[in-house]
Amino acid sequence: MKPDINAILKIYLGTDEAGGFQPIGCDDRLRRAFPTSHEEMRQMIARYLQADRSPDWSRNDLIREGELFAESLRKEFPELDEISVKALANRFTFGWR
Repeated sequence: MKPDINAILKIYLGTDEAGGFQPIGCDDRLRRAFPTSHEEMRQMIARYLQADRSPDWSRNDLIREGELFAESLRKEFPELDEISVKALANRFTFGWR
């Protein structure tokens, strides 16, 4: 049975039910959850973690940029649930702060 991509992302991102993102300890969380297969799990989520877009700073609205990124994730990765999308969008905005 193939692992649930949403579950793996939530562990890696340290997300909660609101889609929060915990930037510290991502790889450590993955190692604890998958002691013998964490590298394989990391490879499975790599394409989601590599998703990116360039913010339009003329809008000067990081919240809106996060929303636009979430929209692009929903289109590109329909297999992701809403919590995973929010967590990835929060990770995106955290990286631009």
